[in-house]
Amino acid sequence: MNQLKSIFGVLLLVVGSFVLIKVFPAYWGNFKLGRLIDEQSVADTYTSNSPDDIASKICEKAQAFNVVLTPEEVTVHRTPGELSIAVDYIVHVDIPVHSFDLEFKNATQNHNIMSK
Repeated sequence: MNQLKSIFGVLLLVVGSFVLIKVFPAYWGNFKLGRLIDEQSVADTYTSNSPDDIASKICEKAQAFNVVLTPEEVTVHRTPGELSIAVDYIVHVDIPVHSFDLEFKNATQNHNIMSK
């Protein structure tokens, strides 16, 4: 009985590690994307870039950490003195027993302190 528990424990550890290897990159990419949009909102608040330019720039930079975005998944709203960026995307995780989708949402907002 003790040997059976050990085998089950090792099997559980191997399966858990496999799932972690498949899921962790999606969460790490989402973390890096959150930092990217925070930095981009600060930088682009003080420029005259259009919302479409900002969205395409974010999509290009997200490729560096394996987050595939389309400009439609990036929402940029610019008002005088304010810039807000929101990203809503889905990552498909394919595991042999069960495939599933992870939905990620990131948003940030920055105010231009010089405009008021």
